[in-house]
Amino acid sequence: MSSLLGKRARRNEPNPPAGRASKRSQTSNTTMPPPPPPRTPSSAPARVPFPQQALADRGPSRRGRPARKPSRSSFPPSNETPCKRNSESVREHAFNVEGARADPSLTGRSEMDLLLYDELYANVTCDVADMWSAFPTADPMMAYAIERGLYDPRFARWTAWPANPTEDNVLRFFLDLLSSLRAHCWPAGCDTFDYVPSGCIALEDGDCERKTDVVVVGPRVDADRAVSWLNVRVVGELKSSAAKSNLDDTILQVANYAREVFGAQPNRRWVPAFTLCGSDLRVWRFDRAGACGSTLLDIHQHPEQFLATITAYATMGAADVGFDPSILFRTDAGEVVFDPTVHLLAEPEGSGDGGQRGGAHAYPYIYVPVDTSDGAPSAATPPPAAVWSAPCTSWTALSLNPDPISRRIAIATRGSVCWEARRRDAAPESPWLYVVKDQWRSYERDPEGVFLRLAGDGVPGVARYIWHSDVCVRSGPDRQLRLDDITGIRPASACASTAAAPTEYPALTKTSTNLFHTGATFCNRVHTRLLSGPVGRPLLHFGTYTNLLVSIKQAIEAHRHMYTQHRVLHRDVSKNNILLHPSGPGGFLIDFDLAIFAERSRVTGASHRTGTFDFMARDVLLPLPNHQHTPLHDLESFFYVLLWVCIYYSKEGERRDPAPKHTIFAPQAPNDVTPWETAKGKKAMYMDARYFRSFVLPTLFPEANECLAQTLTAWRKAVVQDDDEEDIDEEIIAQRYQAVVDILQAGIDQAAGR
Repeated sequence: MSSLLGKRARRNEPNPPAGRASKRSQTSNTTMPPPPPPRTPSSAPARVPFPQQALADRGPSRRGRPARKPSRSSFPPSNETPCKRNSESVREHAFNVEGARADPSLTGRSEMDLLLYDELYANVTCDVADMWSAFPTADPMMAYAIERGLYDPRFARWTAWPANPTEDNVLRFFLDLLSSLRAHCWPAGCDTFDYVPSGCIALEDGDCERKTDVVVVGPRVDADRAVSWLNVRVVGELKSSAAKSNLDDTILQVANYAREVFGAQPNRRWVPAFTLCGSDLRVWRFDRAGACGSTLLDIHQHPEQFLATITAYATMGAADVGFDPSILFRTDAGEVVFDPTVHLLAEPEGSGDGGQRGGAHAYPYIYVPVDTSDGAPSAATPPPAAVWSAPCTSWTALSLNPDPISRRIAIATRGSVCWEARRRDAAPESPWLYVVKDQWRSYERDPEGVFLRLAGDGVPGVARYIWHSDVCVRSGPDRQLRLDDITGIRPASACASTAAAPTEYPALTKTSTNLFHTGATFCNRVHTRLLSGPVGRPLLHFGTYTNLLVSIKQAIEAHRHMYTQHRVLHRDVSKNNILLHPSGPGGFLIDFDLAIFAERSRVTGASHRTGTFDFMARDVLLPLPNHQHTPLHDLESFFYVLLWVCIYYSKEGERRDPAPKHTIFAPQAPNDVTPWETAKGKKAMYMDARYFRSFVLPTLFPEANECLAQTLTAWRKAVVQDDDEEDIDEEIIAQRYQAVVDILQAGIDQAAGR
């Protein structure tokens, strides 16, 4: 079983490269490089450059390669949806299956700091005094500390506090104090988790190479191994000076760690953290809306709260440390909240279902208030009251493969994650038939299931809808069942906007405090769950160019159906949002979480322009005033999907190595302050008929060029056909849909099974 269940035993194996084994290009790249793209017309909106001064690179270089210079981004005028990248943009979004996994990005600190600064700016709430109420009092410990001389109340000081509070000395004080407390007066009857220093060794299983000062971890099979992000529960950062408590540099350092935890543990609702700068303690909680931090607390002046905090972090249960309480796990003690730092220690043994390590008991699971179609109706046995309260005549328990199909590695984002699922009462060797998708949608945005449900059964080219709902969990002092949103997991004082939406970003420097003092533009997010099927295969595994064209054609026909019959516009066509059927030819369109109804009358809560960068249409990258997203933009994105696959992958699903140096999808230059303008300029140039024939078609994989050059040439002409049209009506849209479908059908006939 390939899953996180055995990942700890496989850490010494290198991560498989994207596209599995790389395949050398069958032709040398002798094409002359094209001239630079034209400058953006002067009529384009003016841009405010991203901060020009960046932090020096403090992170490790990329496994022998020099660390890249910091990438820049731009911030547009306030009347546009922002063009910006978040911290997931450095890692290719790919399916976590054999032959399609993406390599870790290994992004250096300086570049990642700029991305996280962009992501968290105006999304950080500080000085939230109510956050301290989450930590119970520690009176017995305080009495012990005074009795043993660990704390001197006369001078209000910890006696072992180092005269020279360097990070190493403070860490030694911290760990020695914990050791003494655990040996003599630790709370009884609770699980205890260790504080572990990372030292100079980067944690394993991360996207970037990061090392922390101290982390709280779950049980480890081999304590001599480097700590894995899969095992981290709480992160801590120590600084020698109290003056660093409010620096952007400090929060961005902790944010780097929180991002890694979210990436390794996608069932997180939040990540707890703390900073101890000099003797000033601040606790943090990173969630999908950003971060909130407490007031500063001097550990000498408030020793009881200090002890309560460090004790709580070492004894918190799964739900309190941020794991999703609606995902459960069966242990000898019964049904508990799934905690991957505890429950996924090794590969399950045996295949029966009579023990914790075998069968259904090896997997986490959820309850859904519907019957699935692959088994007998379930008994009307409700799940635990902590999970759901909706009236229902039948419940189904679904096992989840804890190694997700796909996930997003960022903080302030939807945090979309997809798991394979099957009925919990199915045989251990049963296939995974369903996809469970969790995400934190903007409160203003319609749930994805609203759009997918409209397709109904029997519509080819669209994923099968089964069920969706917002998730409810028990929260608050009264433990009532409530909607799982950001307002339910933060103190009320951290759920209000304290600043207007920013129009430009001040410079990030080593001494800046912008994240702390700018205020927050609060955006509520709601935890939503979708159940659909089947479990598709990545488009890169298309096998034949005929099947590639058939799959894209069916996805376009599904797109046309959703628009013409239901007025739904997808708006995020990419290589990852077209899947192949698990058996047989063809494919289907997924991921309607950025979709809108064409006649929408309200905003969707988007914090930046929607779409996947490589596949965005030219007029979406850099829109004209009063721009509206239309189906023609999505048809252009479908074209870029086909072109991208034909340039970078063979039909065996192997990535070209080396890839062509100059393509329409050339990566953003690290020092480009306006990458969106550059991308539009490049696409505008390459989509010219002469440039397309001379510089684009020669970059195709040789067999793709032979099979699909005529199809791509005809499709390019259809894409640019309406460039000069000011009014795009429904008749033109219908004609373009049919023209593209006809072009693809002609390509299918010409490919003849190849």
